[in-house]
Amino acid sequence: MDFKKRLSVEKVEAKTDPIEIYQRLDRKSETGPLRPAQEDILKNWNSNKKTEKDIILKLHTGQGKTLIGLLILQSRLNEHKEKCIYVCPDKYLVKQTCEQADRFGIKYCIIGANGEIPEEFLNSEKILITNAQKIFNGKTKFGLANKSIQVSTIILDDSHACIDVIKSAYTLHIKKGTDLYSRIIGIFSEDLKSQGEGSFLEISDGDYNTLLQIPYWTWIDKKSLILAELVKHKDDTDLKFIWPLIKDRL
Repeated sequence: MDFKKRLSVEKVEAKTDPIEIYQRLDRKSETGPLRPAQEDILKNWNSNKKTEKDIILKLHTGQGKTLIGLLILQSRLNEHKEKCIYVCPDKYLVKQTCEQADRFGIKYCIIGANGEIPEEFLNSEKILITNAQKIFNGKTKFGLANKSIQVSTIILDDSHACIDVIKSAYTLHIKKGTDLYSRIIGIFSEDLKSQGEGSFLEISDGDYNTLLQIPYWTWIDKKSLILAELVKHKDDTDLKFIWPLIKDRL
């Protein structure tokens, strides 16, 4: 007896239209159809914006942005079989997003307690839901420069908050009183004095209410001197986590 015909399973083509994807999800019973605003956005994206980069979606709180983002990522995953990440500003919003994904039946994975990146993400099988701090830091598991993991699509949930996290990751804080602080002040002393000698003296005296900015052209001219000082202190507590991230970007 030939069992091949009976045992063969017809391959089901993965849908790429986000609205069709939603209709086919194994959703929980209390979830209803998409809202009109969600449908309009998803239709417009699927028809007109699918190949564009750097898209901003703006909706009022409670209008279902999370679901829209997850459906767009699932569409990209189904179509291109490439890695997709949903990025939240913090771990608390990661938990909320995972709850939303569970509610609507969207498959996802997270970075566990061991800190390792899940195989389902690396194999482009599931959306990775994580927070910005996991990606943007000097010791990131996602790698840096030419050793980084290539990702097809990234969605930032609450982009303003995520951007603040990213800026913080690229910001270097040097404590007053340290050798590095004194050397950097020395490098820029004449440039700071030219802006306001009184203010410079207040800063030198420890007045934290006084602020002077280093002109960008001065920074460019003296960047090599700054790098030389940072290299000497790259293993200091304040520098060791951010140095890998900034060393080629100053």
